[in-house]
Amino acid sequence: MKKNYLLLLPFTITLLQAQNSQLYYSGKFLTSKDKTQNFLKIHNKNSGIYELTDEEGFAIIAAKPYDTLVWNQGKNTHVISSYELKELKTILENQTGSKSVENIYNKTYDSLVSKEIKDDFSIEKTKTRLSKRSHSYFDQIRRLKQKNDSIYILKRLNEKTLFFNGSFTTSLEIKNRNAIPGTQNRYVQGRSENGNLVWKGPETNEMFSFGPDISTLGFSGLPYEYDQNGRLIPWIDGLQRARKYDNSLFKTTVGYNNQLNVNTFIKEGYNEKIRLSFNLGQQKNQMYFIDQFDIANTFKAKLNTELGGYSINLAFNYEEDKATNTNRIGLFNRVYQNSLLTPVSFSNEQNIMLSNGSQRSYSKDADNPSFLFEQDSKYRYQNRERLFSFNVLKNWDEFKLNISQSYESSNIWNKDQYKPSTYGFTSGLLNERIQNNSLYHSSILGSYALGKYDFKNTLSLNFILNDRKSDVYNSLTHQQYLYQRTSQDHIFNYNMDIRDYDFEAGLNLGNSFYISNTSLKNSYWLPKANFYVKFNDIFNWYNYSFKLLGSYTQVSSEPEITRSYASYATTLLNAQDYNQYFPIQEAESFRGLSNINTREWKVGTMFNVGYHVSLEGEYFNRKNTDDIFPVFENNQLKLKNIADHTYSGYEFNFTYNRLRFGYNLYSTHKVSFFKYKDIVDRIAPGYQNLAVSGFKDIYKTLSEGQVLGAVMGSYFERNAGGQLIIDDFGFPKKADGMKVIADPTPDFVMKFSHNFSYKNFSLDINWEWKKGGQLWNGTKAVLDYYGRSSESGEDRNIKNYVFQGVHTNGMINQIPVDFYDPNLNVQENRWTRYGYLGVGENYIQKADYIRISNISLSSSFPINYGKQNLKLTFYVNNLMLWQASKGADPNQNFYDMDNGRGLDFFNLPSFKTFGCIVSLKF
Repeated sequence: MKKNYLLLLPFTITLLQAQNSQLYYSGKFLTSKDKTQNFLKIHNKNSGIYELTDEEGFAIIAAKPYDTLVWNQGKNTHVISSYELKELKTILENQTGSKSVENIYNKTYDSLVSKEIKDDFSIEKTKTRLSKRSHSYFDQIRRLKQKNDSIYILKRLNEKTLFFNGSFTTSLEIKNRNAIPGTQNRYVQGRSENGNLVWKGPETNEMFSFGPDISTLGFSGLPYEYDQNGRLIPWIDGLQRARKYDNSLFKTTVGYNNQLNVNTFIKEGYNEKIRLSFNLGQQKNQMYFIDQFDIANTFKAKLNTELGGYSINLAFNYEEDKATNTNRIGLFNRVYQNSLLTPVSFSNEQNIMLSNGSQRSYSKDADNPSFLFEQDSKYRYQNRERLFSFNVLKNWDEFKLNISQSYESSNIWNKDQYKPSTYGFTSGLLNERIQNNSLYHSSILGSYALGKYDFKNTLSLNFILNDRKSDVYNSLTHQQYLYQRTSQDHIFNYNMDIRDYDFEAGLNLGNSFYISNTSLKNSYWLPKANFYVKFNDIFNWYNYSFKLLGSYTQVSSEPEITRSYASYATTLLNAQDYNQYFPIQEAESFRGLSNINTREWKVGTMFNVGYHVSLEGEYFNRKNTDDIFPVFENNQLKLKNIADHTYSGYEFNFTYNRLRFGYNLYSTHKVSFFKYKDIVDRIAPGYQNLAVSGFKDIYKTLSEGQVLGAVMGSYFERNAGGQLIIDDFGFPKKADGMKVIADPTPDFVMKFSHNFSYKNFSLDINWEWKKGGQLWNGTKAVLDYYGRSSESGEDRNIKNYVFQGVHTNGMINQIPVDFYDPNLNVQENRWTRYGYLGVGENYIQKADYIRISNISLSSSFPINYGKQNLKLTFYVNNLMLWQASKGADPNQNFYDMDNGRGLDFFNLPSFKTFGCIVSLKF
């Protein structure tokens, strides 16, 4: 229509001059479906005239103010206002673009008047223009896009670059054992007979080392299967002196760890489009025992990319761990025990086997450690783990969605074996234990945020699904245990953050459901609440802040079905029957149990003083109800809801950052103080004083009103005034029964961390102090019993000693005793008269210690102008350990059990490690 009016322009000039008083309305008119249409009839209801639209819906119609236009058969109307009316000339001029007269270009004339060359096709002469959304840097243009006939858009050139980097780290460790209990190396295997101390050889199966002084003996020189130097006889001139044998199993060992990490990624401008990472690793962990080690191989791959606004992460992990042996059946403790108990007059190293095919040991009631370690296959343990994970993240401004999926599987194989002639298993014993675990994990998290930085609210909903399966097969019993659990967590969360110049506050509220097919009752009310209030620049002091925080949380949980409770079998045995320990029974089922419900609340403060000093404090209280523990019932290992207990305490931290000593020399110091108690509030009927770990005659117990894991054992009899009762032979009297004799809980634990930095050098020192707490030293009790402890060696010649105490009639004891009287039976001396473990109360020791946990010195060396970097680190762990107890590290656990701390029954010593790490970033 616009072109039609342009053609009619010369013919309408006269008509326009004659109709200056006539006004017109112009505009676009659409059909009832809001589309343009040619020949749509527009009717002026007041004047009766009409016009037709062109193909773009445009029409011009004569009208006056307040006339009514009607179209689409009266469905659409419009009342014309006066400002909408214009002269026809004005309307047509607006519809046709105006153009000024241009000079006629003549190349000949132009060449005479000017040497300037003009380009009519230059940007200055073009009739088109660039969109405001075009890229501003022309040197980074990728392409030109035409938006319409006069507007173009310039798209930036995003340069794609491939990057490649990574790191290689290698470390070397030298290990040595820490403290072990002292043993005597003076008195040989044997006992007293008819008032004389007599050596008794291994063929007599003598277990005691209460024989004569080795300096009074010599070798006969005659063939003897148990010693290549001959039997021991009283020394006379001409005989070879008896030899003190060292039966220590420990040696200095060397291990290594190599890790290669490679990253390759593509960047488009400043944005990372895709990243692929690989990690390869191998570690050899050499124990301090002879030829005992494990090797771990790892392979990890990750892929991260952006696709259509979605952030996608894929990962695959594979780990393989192989070991010559594990301590699942207490093998290492058994080896260590026999090593310490071997008399000084017997050598385990000379030979392993006798001519009759049985093991060569100092007694048939003992083992040769080297014989226990001898095996027909290199590895007796193998574990393979695989993990596949997939994660997608998408942001829609305020709304975020995160979906995670993963599948994990592991295959664990143990070959537990004792060969024929092993003490307790004369015919030998072999069990292959195979455990297969799988876990499918799914998580969907959606969150919606409202507000901005100063006042922000976030709502989130998280659904978590875990499906875990585990099966355990023992070849010895041909029994298979099958476990399966599907659990769901539905978590609703609301978070509010308020931020002002000098004030911050946050509130978090939520509730969750826990639903499981193995739970006796699902939980649908698990609320939580967290808050904090922070005041910045208090008293107008810059960077001085005070923060108050608190939380309340309820959680329901169940015991992990992949955990083995087989080690609980120690509670079926007396300590003297340790040789019969061979865990084979697993938990019958994880079904039909109530959830372990936990209610925890915390309150704490934090105070920052400038840039350097900060103080933190927190009090916590965690109430656990219906906690689950293993029990043996009807010769079956079952799990039961047995106890309620409350774990409470407080922690304080003090930090001084960047204390300056001089030019480029700074230090940071941190001190933490931690104190806690775990008190048993309630015991289910019939389970009072239940053993949670240990042996039948000494164990950690559940006892109402006591700390969880208090040590239960034998004790000396005392009167109402606390005085020892002395028996008719002059020795303290052992009471009947058992009672709580020790509390493993420390009074407090303090940890100290110091960092010193100078230029590119850094020195870190970490040490700790544990005050209080007690442990039962069963290792010393057994060494005393057999005469192998250093104390029994030093004190066995004490005579006419009077123990302080009273007799049952109240008279003060005045009976002198000899600690070891050769005229009496060996089992009547000071250390053997009370039996294998003696009196438990007598072996309770303080568990205090001071330990330098770690010292490390590191330095970085830039290479190639900082593009690469080489870092060297030298470190030592457990450099120094002072302990109040006489034995192994108080932090070591009974038979390596998680809940075994506080019981020392030939606990393995800890490591002292010296190492070096070299890391190269490229």
